[in-house]
Amino acid sequence: MATRVDGRALRYQHRRGELLDAVAEYVLENGVANLTLRRVGEAVGVSHVTLQHHFGTKEELVAEIVEHLLERTFTPRDFYPDGLPEPGLDMESRLRGLWDHLSSPTGQRDIRLFLEVLAQSHYSDAGYADAVRRSIEHRVDITSANIRALGASAPEARVWATLLIALLRGLSIDLLATGDRDRVQAALDVAVMDADGRAQRRWGCADP
Repeated sequence: MATRVDGRALRYQHRRGELLDAVAEYVLENGVANLTLRRVGEAVGVSHVTLQHHFGTKEELVAEIVEHLLERTFTPRDFYPDGLPEPGLDMESRLRGLWDHLSSPTGQRDIRLFLEVLAQSHYSDAGYADAVRRSIEHRVDITSANIRALGASAPEARVWATLLIALLRGLSIDLLATGDRDRVQAALDVAVMDADGRAQRRWGCADP
């Protein structure tokens, strides 16, 4: 007697990336506090067994979602289609392109989830701390590569990357918490001009 196959499970059998996008969208809307594989599966149209097959435990699933979303948030494909900006872009263009995404509705949703997972990583044993740490380290690596393209050495590029990521993350959280776009944008403008001026004086990268 032939074994009955769940058509919903087959839907994503060879489309793991698409499944990850669907699950990430659900988590963005609902958060992680009451997340279960069964609820996620019902929402995206697959069985919880299918999710376990692809991602393992709930904690492993959320960890992958966090890394997936932060990759999108801090390396937006519409601005950096190949993961890195065009070589000819100066510091101001790089920062403003990234901020445009972070301050958009999509970017703000990603930041909101990041904050929730960050809090969960400190108040529970959900296993999210490693995902947050890896994501931050990856962001520093990507941003460092951008800054090295302007002429910085590897050590100073990592220092600058850490500073700029913290700045953009802080302004993104301020915007999310207050909605005061004019004030936050004014602060971003000052920071961008300062960073761009410092970059040009330090590395002479006005015309890379």
